[in-house]
Amino acid sequence: MMIPPTIATILSQTILWVAIGILLAALILHSGIMFFRNRTLKVYRRLLYEDELTGLKRSIYLEQRFSDVLAEIGDDVSFYYINIDNFKNYNDLFGHHIANHLLRAFADRLTELAEPYGRAYRIHSDRFLVVYPTPENDDEHFGRSLLKTVKAPFNIEGHEIKVTVSVGRYDIPPEKPRYHNSLFRSELALQEAKSRGKDQLASYANRLTRQSKDSFEMFRSIKEGLRNEHFYLEFQPIVSVVEKELKGLESLIRMHDKHRLRFPLDIISYAERYNMIEEIDRYVVKRSLEAFNKFKRAGVPFEFLSLNISVKEIHNPAFIDFLSEETAKHDIDPGALVIEFTETTDPQGLEAETRFIERLRSEGFKVAIDDFGTGYSSLMRLSQNTLDRIKVDKVFIHDIARTKRNRSLLESIMKMAETFRLEVIVEGVEKERDYEVIKNFGIQYAQGYYFHKPMRMGEIIDTFTNKKR
Repeated sequence: MMIPPTIATILSQTILWVAIGILLAALILHSGIMFFRNRTLKVYRRLLYEDELTGLKRSIYLEQRFSDVLAEIGDDVSFYYINIDNFKNYNDLFGHHIANHLLRAFADRLTELAEPYGRAYRIHSDRFLVVYPTPENDDEHFGRSLLKTVKAPFNIEGHEIKVTVSVGRYDIPPEKPRYHNSLFRSELALQEAKSRGKDQLASYANRLTRQSKDSFEMFRSIKEGLRNEHFYLEFQPIVSVVEKELKGLESLIRMHDKHRLRFPLDIISYAERYNMIEEIDRYVVKRSLEAFNKFKRAGVPFEFLSLNISVKEIHNPAFIDFLSEETAKHDIDPGALVIEFTETTDPQGLEAETRFIERLRSEGFKVAIDDFGTGYSSLMRLSQNTLDRIKVDKVFIHDIARTKRNRSLLESIMKMAETFRLEVIVEGVEKERDYEVIKNFGIQYAQGYYFHKPMRMGEIIDTFTNKKR
């Protein structure tokens, strides 16, 4: 049966229009998808490249467009790596809300200072970067302006807040500009500025790279030393001042590093910096307690053993639990152990230090402050009666026979110790003339090369058991 032509025509036209409609719908859908895709990419790029809090471009923007930024600013360009000093204090004092407003205001001030010649970026948290033309004739006008400008008070919701910054500058060589290398070197300069006491500007020098390489080598050496048992202990005798008889021993950590001998100051400073100090302190505790019992079994006539631990442990409540467990495991009276640590140089750490000392003493351990007089807590500790003994730093003892000022300082320390009924150890006695001076001060204990150098366990046993016989 034949379909009438008119119906066929209508049907074909309908199919055509349906097809056109489908095509148009597909085009509209595609356009919508592309619109939302481009919009999403735009939002993504904004989130990726722009810091939401401050409105500054993020460091990833500078990294990906490094050449373009340098070309825009000029041939000779410098990185100024900026860190707000002690920003955590503002967080703690005012809360995150005010601290975030402070960061925004700081970023605005930084932008105003840098533009139109340079650009400001946020690295992360309280760290920023300014890319600015390198000053001629090594003039530090911009650097000085930066330090001065940020010191003007910020008014944040009725709070007047003053900040300082540490700044590291690196002049990028125009012949081979590299982003990561430039950022790394400017950060090294920043660390140099912070080491000088903050609120400082430091410029990069080649020695900073050498120091960084040395730090990395030390980091690797400590890790390998812990893994491969390159560490060992030596023990320095502590004697009674008048009789020069052995009274105690101080354990001192050493490390063999590629045929070199590393001493405590080298080891501890790097271990604290790279968060490896807890492993080292636990090593010292375990090996010292093992040695304690070996000395007793061998007949070494000592009364106490001093263990040096890092001041970082005052923030580690698990350390005292570990110390108590190890002491009980070795069946040692806690009263025969003197826990020495250097008094804190951070005023914010005084409360934690107090709690740490009180807990140690409640567990039966004796507590001594090493390098007495070099930190913040000396007089406060005396007034709180939280110490058993103090250890006078060798800087007060050096050449005391010829230095009246040092004799006066030692006399004052001894009067305080007598008032608060504290025992005193002086360290660093190296000459007979100095010994002749200190023995008239009523000091109980002393140590130093004049009496005995630090010795390995076997030497201690041979020396003092032979003397006993």
